[in-house]
Amino acid sequence: MTPEEMADLSAQLPTLIRGIYFEGWKSDTQMWERKKSDFVICVRNSFGYEPDVDIDQAIKAVFRVLDRHISHGEIVQVRNSMKKSLRQLWPMD
Repeated sequence: MTPEEMADLSAQLPTLIRGIYFEGWKSDTQMWERKKSDFVICVRNSFGYEPDVDIDQAIKAVFRVLDRHISHGEIVQVRNSMKKSLRQLWPMD
């Protein structure tokens, strides 16, 4: 996502979650296209290697929470900014 898209999404997050979202973020961070495998590895590295945790299911759970708390229009923009392989983790129900 572009910095502008990140700001739009974060504006709808609760304050505590917004703080976590931007923790360690730098404005000069280079943007890149991220494949599903890269994203899953990044999440796995950030949260550790718990053998009982299904990372794909954990990611889908976070996306379901976002679906419930973020406006539909913003969710559509976020999904459309993702590569197709990564979008497949976002449940459509």
